[in-house]
Amino acid sequence: MEGAVFVKKEELKRKALEIGRVPAHFKLEIENDGGDEKRTYFCWTDPQDGHTGISVELGPDGQLESLSRDMEPESGERLSEEQLEDTMRQFVETYYPAALSAFVREEDDRTYDDKVRFSYVQMEEGLPLPRSGFMADVSLSGEIMSFSYYGKVGSIIKPQRVADDKEALAFMKKDVEFDLLFEVLHRSVYKNGDDQPHLVYEPDCRAITVPADLVQEEQELDHEDDMERESFPLPLFEGIHDKVDPGSMIGIENGFVKEREADLGDGRIGTVWRNPNDPLYQPEDKSLDSWFKGRNHQVVKTIHNKETGKLEGVMSFMEKKGPLTVSEAECEKIAIRFLFALFPNADQYFKIRYKEPDEEENAVAGFTFEAHCHGVPLRFGQIRICVSCQTGHIIVYMGPDIDPKELEAIHPVPAISAEQAKSMFWQHFKVELGWEREYRDDEAHCYRLVYKPVYPRFIEAHTGEPVISSW
Repeated sequence: MEGAVFVKKEELKRKALEIGRVPAHFKLEIENDGGDEKRTYFCWTDPQDGHTGISVELGPDGQLESLSRDMEPESGERLSEEQLEDTMRQFVETYYPAALSAFVREEDDRTYDDKVRFSYVQMEEGLPLPRSGFMADVSLSGEIMSFSYYGKVGSIIKPQRVADDKEALAFMKKDVEFDLLFEVLHRSVYKNGDDQPHLVYEPDCRAITVPADLVQEEQELDHEDDMERESFPLPLFEGIHDKVDPGSMIGIENGFVKEREADLGDGRIGTVWRNPNDPLYQPEDKSLDSWFKGRNHQVVKTIHNKETGKLEGVMSFMEKKGPLTVSEAECEKIAIRFLFALFPNADQYFKIRYKEPDEEENAVAGFTFEAHCHGVPLRFGQIRICVSCQTGHIIVYMGPDIDPKELEAIHPVPAISAEQAKSMFWQHFKVELGWEREYRDDEAHCYRLVYKPVYPRFIEAHTGEPVISSW
């Protein structure tokens, strides 16, 4: 029996090597066997470049489920759209001969700087079913860079009637309140984003998808998440402004070495630090779990702003056994001192929000700080700092979206009123009919026809311009 399993695994590996066109010098990093009824995942990397890799996922019968080639295309030649489509069709017909005729091509092919995405979906009632069909990314030189096969949808729940959009709009339209806040409008998130902070009105909109026949099941609403805890001015103490080294506070001592570094692509650099005296992790196998353990064993990960060099994130995976020698009160002082080390005027821009005290003793004390400027909060302005009660080191730091000091340049008083923002919001509020995938506890899923609300994420508080999400 074990011999048969080994033979099957080797056959799957050979097939994955062929599909991925894996270069001979690449090293097999992950071989995750999903068993008889699950998928098997393989991943190879270039030993000379850890950021270059190829992964292939196969189904239980060896059918291709997904392919990803995270590497530079082999050719610099640029092909025509017709040639790129021919390349995609040949690839799909090799592994799923009936797929091109079984699914419908979506009209809005996405063209990126270096590739074109082709998407085919299953249609029902003239509308596409999400996560159906297949998707393929083809480089401009004609190489398949990624492929995912979703297949045909199983269960579809059709309504007895479909309400018209005006009826659905009236059903959803309820009174809405607005919160005034600062938000960085990232180009990658918003259609009219500019990567700059803005003063905006955010609608507290409870509109959710509703069945196309507008018949909803009764649902119990959990209001616990609606109860926001009060935040307080930072407690100050002697020596809080003393200069400290953030590196020593996060446990990167003398002798730590930089194990690897990666450009995260958003103006930030990720670095992994390790103590060379710590023994390396010895993996038991090539499973995904062992791979993650090897990447995270006894390391400290940091994120720095590429332009300013400022620390923006910390995650420590250093494990140390021992008694809890640092009290929560001491941990709070350490967290606040760390905050001042990064933001010298922290008391002007941050407040602390306390959580309910734990009855049990924990090895980690966590603290939340909320950013504001002139009394206006910054969305995604929360800072999370966790301190080890064993060592007193910072083991988690998640920084704000932007240094709140930069918000000083924006006038904190809006040029338009909340009522004007509400009027603009409803002018752009609409509903769209579409299929929605429903997930269930038994892992089975079905599709239901629903009306989805489409509305601006924000109203710019100085110009009145609606801010529209890209998704």
